[in-house]
Amino acid sequence: MFQLTDIPRLLPEILLLVLALLVLGSDILERWGRTPAAQLERVKSSASLTAIGLGMVLFVALLQSGYIYRLPETAPVNFFTNIIRNLQSGGPGGEPIAGAFATDHLTMIARLLIIGAALVTSLLCLDVRPSAHPGEFYALIIFSTLGMCLMVGANEFLLAYLAIELTSIPLYLLAGYFRNDPRSAEAGLKYFLFGAISSAILLYGMSLAFGAALNGVGSATNFNDLTRFDRIGTFTASSGGLITLAMLFIVAGMGYKLAVVPFHSWSPDVYEGAPTPITAFISTASKAAGFILLFRLLTKTFPAMTGSPTLDTAGGWTAVLAVLALLTVVIGNLAALPQTNVKRLLAYSSIAHAGFVVLGLLAWAAAQPFDREQGLTALLYYLFIYSLTNLGAFGALALIGQQTGGDDLTHLRGLSRRNLPLALLFTVCILSLAGIPPLGGFFAKFYIFMVGWQSGATWLVVIAVVMTIVSLYYYLRLLKAMFIEPATDLTPVSLPRGIGAALAIAVVGVLVLGIFPNLILSVLERV
Repeated sequence: MFQLTDIPRLLPEILLLVLALLVLGSDILERWGRTPAAQLERVKSSASLTAIGLGMVLFVALLQSGYIYRLPETAPVNFFTNIIRNLQSGGPGGEPIAGAFATDHLTMIARLLIIGAALVTSLLCLDVRPSAHPGEFYALIIFSTLGMCLMVGANEFLLAYLAIELTSIPLYLLAGYFRNDPRSAEAGLKYFLFGAISSAILLYGMSLAFGAALNGVGSATNFNDLTRFDRIGTFTASSGGLITLAMLFIVAGMGYKLAVVPFHSWSPDVYEGAPTPITAFISTASKAAGFILLFRLLTKTFPAMTGSPTLDTAGGWTAVLAVLALLTVVIGNLAALPQTNVKRLLAYSSIAHAGFVVLGLLAWAAAQPFDREQGLTALLYYLFIYSLTNLGAFGALALIGQQTGGDDLTHLRGLSRRNLPLALLFTVCILSLAGIPPLGGFFAKFYIFMVGWQSGATWLVVIAVVMTIVSLYYYLRLLKAMFIEPATDLTPVSLPRGIGAALAIAVVGVLVLGIFPNLILSVLERV
């Protein structure tokens, strides 16, 4: 049952809800002029409130986690120490709230990643005018962030499904927010249609798992027991074909959300048509939340279907993930080769990177129990580095598209002569995506390959390494356009403070966590 003492454990989610309502309400109550300057000031007011609010929520969550500072037991009693002590009392640990929401280290680490990604996204939007009603735009970002935070801690089917919908519906609206732009309208419609189909598939898989659990107990039981991941795993240990079918539908439904092959067809069109900062948000925070939810679903609901310790005789969802990882890495990289639109190129790159994350999840499943912590640590580290890198890459592209009028390769030509710092920041993100040392992307891929090799996925690691080499071709095309090809227009490209701050956060994170990975690995290992 839910108790009042559980409220501090839900504090980040409560603060996000309050912030979303505050941003929405402040925009409704404010009275601004009709001039373009007044409208732009209104946009900056909503954006600033969102960025400041998300920064405060991130600080509270970080303080609550105790990862950087843990209040000593012998600390003197005063107003500030009481606040910190009460905050940290709701930190990681304890049984799931009402059996539905886990507040373990995995949830806390995922919260920090998701709220941090939302903060960087809000900084990217500081200098972008979304519409005549900016409060709605930024409130949707916060509502989607709230849904993602609920996704990563979900421990039963009903909450997981509602969290997915709370995440997805605002993203549908954000993708098609510029309804006068045909590409944005098309992106929103396609995202909605594919999202609705995937939700139906996922819900059907959940219903099959519920039915298998009901058959497993053979008599009436507590309804909540039949929707909790861990209880279903207990009841369906010997359910046979029905639970296998449920697993396939759940993997397919989540596969659409994560844009893994063959459920990826919506991704390039949505990434190209959506506002570029929203594309960055969809490709990072949304995917991270989806992968963590998929991890909980598979490992708790289907623990008896993890296959053998090595992939040579893999079975259950281990075999399914092996096929998905292979298809995603190969098709994602090959499809990126002929692209001339940078957003589509990065979309296929994101698909390929999703394959690497699936390889990390596969390594956890196939490894011996004492090696599994390395598989999960590698997966989480990859999600952190990938999120920072993609936020930086799409952030730079958002600025380039805004000031050059497009996001094709031709618009990158001569960028180094129009704004060298911007070109260098973009270059760091591209090289990290390519896996070039000493950047974070190199260590993230190396760690994934290492745990994959140790778990027996030798053939898959070899293919992934080959595809990483193939990816250098299309990444180097971006560098060639920026530094070698002549500029079609020598007009300087300015770097506004908001986007500059977001790019600096992303690039510094990629550099520092690549050179000193233990700064974050020591925290991730707590999971």
